[in-house]
Amino acid sequence: MNYSEGESLSSHGLLQRKIDPPPSFSLLTASLLSLLSSSSATKSKADTSESSPPADYSNENLDKVILMSLDSTSNIVYRNGAIVDAAALEALCDRVGWPRRPLFKVEAALANSFLVATLSVEPAAVVEGGDGNDNQEEVSPVLTISSGNSSSDDGKIAARLIGLARCTSDGAFNATIWDVVIDPEFQKRGLGKALVEQMVRTLLKREITNITLFADGKAVAFYNQLGFEADPEGIRGMFWAPRM
Repeated sequence: MNYSEGESLSSHGLLQRKIDPPPSFSLLTASLLSLLSSSSATKSKADTSESSPPADYSNENLDKVILMSLDSTSNIVYRNGAIVDAAALEALCDRVGWPRRPLFKVEAALANSFLVATLSVEPAAVVEGGDGNDNQEEVSPVLTISSGNSSSDDGKIAARLIGLARCTSDGAFNATIWDVVIDPEFQKRGLGKALVEQMVRTLLKREITNITLFADGKAVAFYNQLGFEADPEGIRGMFWAPRM
């Protein structure tokens, strides 16, 4: 199941960065959505139209993006590769009404994911560079489901997990996005849109262009507006089912 709370796709002026939709995307069935970027189709379009070339994300820093400020002391931050506590993720899934999963399997899913992208509420001082020492390595936040931000025993910052998406991939051609979830307290702000778009941009930067995801019927319109299409060129998703 993927993100389906139906928030408006506009940023409502709250997102700090304008994210252009990635080019040449398609989408698999109402339950299996696929974003396919065909190199031949792209080349053909480039030869027959005067449209601008596809966006180049190669020089962007996509691993940490401040999306919005909540107040003078905290920001909502998109991160790739943050440390996510499996119990925190399951607590977040509880908040949106998803079925419970064995914690050891959630831990394995996070560990075996190609990319884990998160949205978190973090102290502004951490996001903006800690104590200002240029030689200091950036603090890697530990994402929890706590009601606020604090320092953990090992000196790392405990940031509040409010959104997550992860993907599996062969690291070259294909990726599938899973578990897109936003804390209900922070829905209707364009954060689901930003989360998916930032993950797609990260994958494109790594030259992974065949991107798929699963979604229930309520989420199809959400992903349509992000550039996903159902049944591209007659391609359909198929599921193995045991014969009775």
